[in-house]
Amino acid sequence: MARKIHVDGGKSTRDLIDAKKLIEMLPLKAGDTFLDAGCGDGFISIEAASAVGDDGRVIAVDIYPQSVEILRSRIGRRSNIIPLVADITRRIPVPDRTVDVYFMANVFHGIVVNDEVEPLMAEVMRLLRRTGRLVVVDFKKVAGTPGPHMDLRLSEDEVTGILEDHGFTVESVGNAGPHHYLIIAVPGTEKTYQ
Repeated sequence: MARKIHVDGGKSTRDLIDAKKLIEMLPLKAGDTFLDAGCGDGFISIEAASAVGDDGRVIAVDIYPQSVEILRSRIGRRSNIIPLVADITRRIPVPDRTVDVYFMANVFHGIVVNDEVEPLMAEVMRLLRRTGRLVVVDFKKVAGTPGPHMDLRLSEDEVTGILEDHGFTVESVGNAGPHHYLIIAVPGTEKTYQ
């Protein structure tokens, strides 16, 4: 029996997300380590690489080798992007507590549908620094807009509830463009909303 029930690998949302504006919305600074989980063709990873600068690094992870190969071909001379073929719901070859921003765009709804929240959250907690941030960008639950079927989408409140149930405190919920929302959370259990 196949383990995956939701598969959208290889699709890019570069036409739906302004990567530059999105990266500007994040708590990301020069020298940080940014992990792009489910990076696809890497259009957000490349933008993040500019934000973290030469002293930072971007770990661009995707389960689909074809997507990672596309990113490799686009990196050029950038040495601060590390492309990695791996399953984000399993232990990936990145040391504990080394990630400043663990980022997922258009990935979380699939994790929930595939009932992989527990292993993903355990790995996120392992990787994030104590001062790190988990960032979830996903499709708004609005009929008639681009994205997955409405039955697969999660509202901002649903994502917030899942994150809180797994030991995160949601710092902010915002708009990430016409089709997406952005949620920033920190490891911890105290509720300190901004």
